[in-house]
Amino acid sequence: MYVRRLTVMPSEVACTGEIKIRSLLDCLQDTAALAVEDLEGTPGDLMERGYAWVLLRYDLDVVKRLPAMDESFEVRTRHMPGDGFYTLRVFEVDGLPGSGQDSPLTPLVRAKTSWLLIDLAAGRPVRATRHLPEMFASDVVPIDSDFREIPRPPEDSPLVKETFFPVRFHDLDPNIHVNNAVYFEWAYEATPLDPMAYGIHSISAEFRVSVKWGDVVRVEARELAGTGPLREFVCTMWSAAASGEEQEAAKKRGEKRGEKPLARFRCAWEALQST
Repeated sequence: MYVRRLTVMPSEVACTGEIKIRSLLDCLQDTAALAVEDLEGTPGDLMERGYAWVLLRYDLDVVKRLPAMDESFEVRTRHMPGDGFYTLRVFEVDGLPGSGQDSPLTPLVRAKTSWLLIDLAAGRPVRATRHLPEMFASDVVPIDSDFREIPRPPEDSPLVKETFFPVRFHDLDPNIHVNNAVYFEWAYEATPLDPMAYGIHSISAEFRVSVKWGDVVRVEARELAGTGPLREFVCTMWSAAASGEEQEAAKKRGEKRGEKPLARFRCAWEALQST
């Protein structure tokens, strides 16, 4: 298990006083890269070898809260090969005790991810255990391969909110497509709740089609009924070039290639207690 200790810096903090969701996700991604640097090299080294990692699934749970400004915290990560082509990696984010204190770590956030290794020349996934055997020579532990379901809202469920996001140049990563953390920002901004009154409880995401510079993404948010004290929304991301009629036709035809949603999110929010 790889362990990294950090402190939440002012530039990473939202107006809520806690770390921004994108800053946290960037931190987890960087920690994963550092964890395997001695095994497979840096991300740049990997690209020079003709490979890149692509994110498939993400489950994130806020166990207690997000790390707060000036707070020191610890990130632990481990990985294992999954069945077939994908690889699993989990993260544990815990708050550190204050100076001079001997109290245990405070569980803050848990996350599980699924990745594909892509052969850049062929443009297709390859088995990481075969092409990067050194990565699985150590630090491999069992990880549950199940991810939370992202349900399809009923056909007659009302559209709660529709939001458009143009892809900016600085949304791109070295693979020249939108970084996964940006999708989380889109889902966050598209959810029709007051972020000062509600906080993230959990997020589940599945990524299907990459998005590039110049694209415009339309996010449709629909609320799920009967989720107890939580308010849950499914956010479906489409290319803005796909009309509503095209989307309906895609559903009937089983979402053929070129008509698939770009990504789907399930976001659960809980009311913040007033102080």
